[in-house]
Amino acid sequence: MRILACLAAAALVVAAPRAAIAIGEVIRDVRVIDNARTDEDTIRSISGIKPGDTMELTTLESVRERLNTTGLFAEVNVYWEPYRDGVRVNIVVRDKFPWAPVPTFSYTAGNISAGLLVAHGNLFGGGKRGIIGGRISTADSGAILAYQDPAVFGSWAFFQFSAAMQDLTLPEFPKIRPSPIAAVRETNLRTYTFSSRIGIAWWRRVRTSIGWAIDRTIVGWVRSNEELFPGYQGLPPPAEGGRRSVLSGELTFDFRAREHAVMWGPALSFGYDQGHPRWGGEDKFRYWKARASFEYGLRFFRRHNFIFRTAGYKGSNLPFWAENAVGGGNLRGYLHQEFAGDTQANGQIEYHFPIVSILKLDVRGLVFSDAAAIYYAKLPPLNEAGTEYLPRDDGRRFLPPEFVVPGFDAKRDVHTSVGGGLRFFLRSVAVPLVGVDFGYGFRDKSIRMVLIVGA
Repeated sequence: MRILACLAAAALVVAAPRAAIAIGEVIRDVRVIDNARTDEDTIRSISGIKPGDTMELTTLESVRERLNTTGLFAEVNVYWEPYRDGVRVNIVVRDKFPWAPVPTFSYTAGNISAGLLVAHGNLFGGGKRGIIGGRISTADSGAILAYQDPAVFGSWAFFQFSAAMQDLTLPEFPKIRPSPIAAVRETNLRTYTFSSRIGIAWWRRVRTSIGWAIDRTIVGWVRSNEELFPGYQGLPPPAEGGRRSVLSGELTFDFRAREHAVMWGPALSFGYDQGHPRWGGEDKFRYWKARASFEYGLRFFRRHNFIFRTAGYKGSNLPFWAENAVGGGNLRGYLHQEFAGDTQANGQIEYHFPIVSILKLDVRGLVFSDAAAIYYAKLPPLNEAGTEYLPRDDGRRFLPPEFVVPGFDAKRDVHTSVGGGLRFFLRSVAVPLVGVDFGYGFRDKSIRMVLIVGA
């Protein structure tokens, strides 16, 4: 019996995972191997381990997860070996190509855009990111220059800024049906924006930040759809231009992990924006907007992915160009920005699954369901004749009450869709996905395509 017990104990030792043998050992060294572009100190900082730490059961997997989640590496391998009176952790990485001129193209019903981005995902070998680019669009043309430092001087502090120009064409659709599915009024706006944000990633997973943005908006042409909506020619502009400034705060709990195209874990975020003259804008732009969002990814069979998202937005006296809007990319199966309001709740369910892998190209499929409830909780009072809403102090003029009414009505304000699509991911290059979706909108009873190439 004693011999059998010894043999059984020996078998357990042999069968135990190799990593378990090092549990409780002191990490004496962390070595980085095969890094071509990313600085060793940056990799060690991302890994979250250092000499003097104690090896635990989850140490190697945690390091692998953190490095994969950055999106900087095409391949990551982490293992240990005996070293002095403890162990050495070896981190083997193969960097993605960090920059590329990325052509972009997107199509949704009501918006077609094409552009070029020059993006670098690993500036100075420190994981810092820079973007410069522009696009021409039927609804949202513009240019952007942005920089992000996720770890200022290797600390938990982060910083980002951006400067952008947008030429927007914003549609206003009737919320009351039956009506033709077309905009009653379209307005052209040109906006110049500068924004910055600074914050701290506490324990890497909890992020607090404060941001400041200022923009100047110029109202261009206004076009009424006289053919489909006779009697409403020459509607006045829905807004006045001017200088707006916003101070915002954000709190995020992000426990998501990523490995190439697969995401798992939860993320919860809260934000609050306040537009006020004390931040540098004009007195007429006084408003607030609160938001909360939750995302959860579940990975199974290693490459299958279930993703659930939900979010809510609530605002008061929102400028015309800052109102909530859904349709097109964020509510597949409907027209671009078909629905708008100051109050919104939405949800998405997606199931992603592998189809084929060719070299470093992954082709994945998905099925989805989108839903959104969006409406104006409050509108200005009507004039004495009851034919139009009085203008707000900031110059916002809403469509007549034949098209827009305040309050929530489930039949009018809840919109749902279902559909499916394809995604293409290239593991070795740090570029955004390429994808195509087809969504069926139950309210419009139409199938519409969303195509995205690049960012």
